[in-house]
Amino acid sequence: MSLRRMALTLTGLIGVLIALPNIASAQEFTYHVEHDHAIGSCGGELVINQKGVEYRTGNKEHARRWTYADIEMIKLRSPRKVEILTYESARMKLGRDRTFEFEVLDAEVAKEVSEFLLKRVQRPLSTTFVSSEEKPQYAIPARHRHSFGGEQGTLKFYDDRMVYESEKKNSSRYWRWSDIKSISRSGPYQLSITTFEPKFGGPTKTFNFDLKEQLNDAMYDYLWARVYRPTLPATPDDKSESGRIRPCVPHCGSRGWLV
Repeated sequence: MSLRRMALTLTGLIGVLIALPNIASAQEFTYHVEHDHAIGSCGGELVINQKGVEYRTGNKEHARRWTYADIEMIKLRSPRKVEILTYESARMKLGRDRTFEFEVLDAEVAKEVSEFLLKRVQRPLSTTFVSSEEKPQYAIPARHRHSFGGEQGTLKFYDDRMVYESEKKNSSRYWRWSDIKSISRSGPYQLSITTFEPKFGGPTKTFNFDLKEQLNDAMYDYLWARVYRPTLPATPDDKSESGRIRPCVPHCGSRGWLV
């Protein structure tokens, strides 16, 4: 290869590398959707990009453009269901925060959308895209308990997140550690996770799990260190001067159980 050709090739490679950040920053996802109303519906496009989320429709009353700061919570209910919880007041629901519900018509929401949003949204993000080839630090089979019934699945604890992988795909959940307000256990086979997710009738939402295996102290220490982020060793094998890495929080007994 001549020196001139080598120089042209090198110049081209440099140009591609320079352009990559701009390509990533311009990433955009567009889906044809149906927006459900209290009565009826309308169709349009749901656009997700670095600036926020936009619903483009010929129905001007329902067209919206939100920055991420304008959104209280994004919920990826399933590959075909997206909900946008806003700070608008819903007049027909006694002033409750208004939720815009969308059904994706022409495709499925990709996992890349969830990953894209997790990097840009500071508030809690509800997503059912939880599967990963990465091995968790801990995993424990559990039942997510509801007011009536529940579903089976597995709680998995990673260095940067906690997930509940349900046997019912659309019931899975993903929480960054910063999305979790507190954790507690009333015994070795129960775990409650209070998140910063908004809830009707209260500021936060709590998820209660019945564990099929014992939540030992090493697992709980691992969770505690990441939720409360103390200035203590954060790995399961590290110990504090007292030989433990989890001091008690105000609502705990000597082993972190509710009393």
